[in-house]
Amino acid sequence: MNTIQFFANKNCAEIVDPMDVGHRPPGTDLFELQVGLIEIGNGQAVWGGSLQNVNNGEKRYFLDWPDLIANLQEILIPLAQLEVLRALIRTKETYVQA
Repeated sequence: MNTIQFFANKNCAEIVDPMDVGHRPPGTDLFELQVGLIEIGNGQAVWGGSLQNVNNGEKRYFLDWPDLIANLQEILIPLAQLEVLRALIRTKETYVQA
């Protein structure tokens, strides 16, 4: 599983790296996104993982990209969603080529 952490909330225009605490917008939460290939049997695998709000412990699971996007839409505005998806696409391409 690959893991991405970021600070964000529905009012953030962009996500903030958790290492950049000085630029964390007030009222944001820390999220942890884990993504990887999950074996579903018969030699098949799907992209899936979890999205957790570290501040309150709420954790959501997903088994495909559309489900991940739906979860991101609930917590992020479109520009921030795009940032997360760009990071994941780079992760996905690197993982698939390895």
